[in-house]
Amino acid sequence: MASQKPVIFVVPGAFHRPIHYRKIIGLLRVEGYEVISIDLVVCGDEVDPETSFFDDGAAVRKLLIPFLDKGRKAVIVSHSYGSMPTSVIVEGLTLAERAEQGLQGGIVGVISLAGFAFPVPGKNIMGNEDEIPNPPYQVIKDGVAHLQESAKPLFFSGLDPKEADAEWDALFKKLSAKALKTYPRYVESEFRCSKTYVLCEKDQAVPPAWQEQMARLGGFDIVRVDSGHCPQLSKPRDVLAVIERVAATAR
Repeated sequence: MASQKPVIFVVPGAFHRPIHYRKIIGLLRVEGYEVISIDLVVCGDEVDPETSFFDDGAAVRKLLIPFLDKGRKAVIVSHSYGSMPTSVIVEGLTLAERAEQGLQGGIVGVISLAGFAFPVPGKNIMGNEDEIPNPPYQVIKDGVAHLQESAKPLFFSGLDPKEADAEWDALFKKLSAKALKTYPRYVESEFRCSKTYVLCEKDQAVPPAWQEQMARLGGFDIVRVDSGHCPQLSKPRDVLAVIERVAATAR
């Protein structure tokens, strides 16, 4: 029964929407999982340049905590940028931490698809305070990052051209630049739950060597997938297998 399985929260990557995760969401629902995913706060047709991944994390926590208060366990599946709000989502809400507070329910696993891991709280991905350059496929204007079409082959490599075009059309094209210029206060190595990293071996957006370094830095178990940056589209059953394996340990 669905109530015996952890609820799955899917946190999209930058510019992405829940529709880009429909394949794995559909597969999970067929297997009896309850799956929640929402549009990111930092993306949209109109964007507030003052929003950051902390706002995305807060939006997910608002939906997640009522499940936990009912004794439910949860697995967080994040993609790329989605790993940043996940640092907000997880803090204080793992099964172990809630049990210490006399509370039931909690997060039992985090799965990162080509995500990021930060070495220390409050600093950039390199562990210092240097300004990180913007990706070449973004143009910044008035605090908003505008996605350029040069990102399409980086995001959707491995898909046939028609599918890549359809996925591209469904993306948000605007993102608060602050979302990528704010740094976590709670880092992946501190997460007190199961941690699995899906390393995309043909990724053209986040180099696989960087992924490996970040996964090891965060203390993740690594699962390698023969995929570009969006394994949820190109290899959905591989991603499903990872999620089900993590979820099975939570029952």
